[in-house]
Amino acid sequence: MEKNVSYRMKICSVEEMRRIDEEVATKYGVDHMLLMDEAGSAIYSVIEREYGVYGKRFCVIAGTGNNGGDALVSARRLHSGGGIVDIFIVGDPSKYSDISKKNYELVKRIGLPITIVQSDGDIDKIRCCLEEADIVVVGLIGIGLRGEVTGIYRKVIELINMYSYKPIVSVDIPSGIGGNNGMVYGVAVKSSITVTFGLPKYGNILYPGYQYCGKLYVSFLSYPQKLLEEVRAELNIPVPPPERVRWGHKGTFGKFLAVAGARYYYGAPYYVSLSFLKAGGGYSRLAAPKSIVPYIASKASEVVYIPLEETSEGTIARSNYDYILRIVSEYDIDIVAMGPGTSLNDETQQLIRDLVEAIDRPIIVDGDGITAIAKDPSILKKRNGPTVLTPHLGEFSRLINTPIRSIQEDPIGILRKTCIELNSYIVLKGAHTAICYPDGYIFINMTGNPGMAKAGSGDVLTGTIAAMYGIGYRDIGVATRMGVLVHGLAGDLAADDYGEDGVTPDLIMEYLSKAMKILREDPRYIIDRYMPKII
Repeated sequence: MEKNVSYRMKICSVEEMRRIDEEVATKYGVDHMLLMDEAGSAIYSVIEREYGVYGKRFCVIAGTGNNGGDALVSARRLHSGGGIVDIFIVGDPSKYSDISKKNYELVKRIGLPITIVQSDGDIDKIRCCLEEADIVVVGLIGIGLRGEVTGIYRKVIELINMYSYKPIVSVDIPSGIGGNNGMVYGVAVKSSITVTFGLPKYGNILYPGYQYCGKLYVSFLSYPQKLLEEVRAELNIPVPPPERVRWGHKGTFGKFLAVAGARYYYGAPYYVSLSFLKAGGGYSRLAAPKSIVPYIASKASEVVYIPLEETSEGTIARSNYDYILRIVSEYDIDIVAMGPGTSLNDETQQLIRDLVEAIDRPIIVDGDGITAIAKDPSILKKRNGPTVLTPHLGEFSRLINTPIRSIQEDPIGILRKTCIELNSYIVLKGAHTAICYPDGYIFINMTGNPGMAKAGSGDVLTGTIAAMYGIGYRDIGVATRMGVLVHGLAGDLAADDYGEDGVTPDLIMEYLSKAMKILREDPRYIIDRYMPKII
């Protein structure tokens, strides 16, 4: 079976898409009228593929922007293909741009029934069409959305959503979704399918926007590849793992040290150290408070334990500093994880900051380690080795001292700025986790499910990232990306068998080996299951 996959999908911001739209005309002479015609034809092609056109009744609801113009082209094509089409334009058609106005005049000349909707009384006319329609096409509000959806637009979207049991096809992005962040601005169309153009926008990929898109199709239209390649974000696709050499020994597949755990925190050190082995790593060492080692060892005998001196609260004492550095050096540790379950004890937090600054190997900082770093992020700039931070949204908020709401408004921009400033790789955990490199390049991961949102899941992720580095992804960025992908895939495989509610960190660990098998032998499965379809 072919292991390499010929698939790559860039994603972009609203501003980048506008720049591409401008440059495609000024630099390459591609007419925007042509692009609009291609967009409408792409919608037609997807509908024909998914539902069929001939003899079907269509309710096309268009706004007065270019998103509405695309919808009008699709109406013309659906009519030509034998569909029965009714058009509703919400707003004043005199506001159409030149290219949208031309398509408006075309559908009028063809004789398609058009209803202008400008008052609450007109909305009932849409209701009648929705009742009879087989398929609904919505191009009401595109990526130019500004602020909360209100007034007649809100009422129309709420009406459309009352018929969400019917196929609803959105043009470019579901109306009401923020193009840069996937947020719902008051109300948004719940789509069965979304056909997006040029590149997916962040709002097509980030939740909750992704959920509102339904099945996502992408048409590149006639945008030159050179313009699309300039975008510095893409989806996280499989990278084939290095060969697991037959003559390898445990050291061949990575020597890992986790500094983790505290009194009453047994899960985090257990999950981070054992998941390294479950994902394919070779030699896992756990440095933890000596009082908790026997309990963890009774569950994970495969791990090698390094008992540490404790504070009066049962956390890792500052006196272990030299000992831990010696372990890293003498055992030639490849990669270190710092912070899972180490507590917020002041002495332990200071130890973590000191170790992060001193260790010259790749370090993954997670959990309480991120809280420690948040008190002095500048130490990350002093490191000689690469740093991977794995915060969830709350930890990221503390790290950069920025309100969560502000981050949600511009997650990609703020993440990119932070990675550049801290010279670090950051895994912003969540639904469709974002991975950013120190140079600001972004990857969005598509695997994973809400059943994984449980204590301990992040510790499994940390061990999995370390394992990817250990098995031979010696580019720490690629190791991080593949760790996130494999971890999410393992959670999805567990959910397939047990349901999302039954997913636990233990199950995720058990499915890591199956996820790795798929990554090695059938990466196309990942593309087909998770990635947008190209038309």
